[in-house]
Amino acid sequence: MAFTRLAGAFTPALAASLLAACASDPRAPNSYFAAAPARSDAIFAQVARGMPEQEVSRLLGRPDETMRFPLSSSEAWDYRYYDTWGYFCVYSVTFGPDGRVASTISNRINSGGDHAGH
Repeated sequence: MAFTRLAGAFTPALAASLLAACASDPRAPNSYFAAAPARSDAIFAQVARGMPEQEVSRLLGRPDETMRFPLSSSEAWDYRYYDTWGYFCVYSVTFGPDGRVASTISNRINSGGDHAGH
């Protein structure tokens, strides 16, 4: 009986927590990293070839994913965001062996600006 009352007390709180998690908006600035700037086409446009890793980190914050390429001694940092037109994108910065930006690319993930049903 005590367990039923205890479980009943937590059910609304659990439901509210789950709804809040589902309602979180990945477009919201700083949704994953408190110190990260708002992600936008404008902020990514500031990344230039030859920029050192520290400067990119200061400008964009911590990446969502990193990947090392041992054969070329390079590394890629990926950032997920919604672009100006509402497409979900991955912006990737590749650093050469010298730790400076060698290339950048932004790829749209969904097929339209409809946020894939969000």
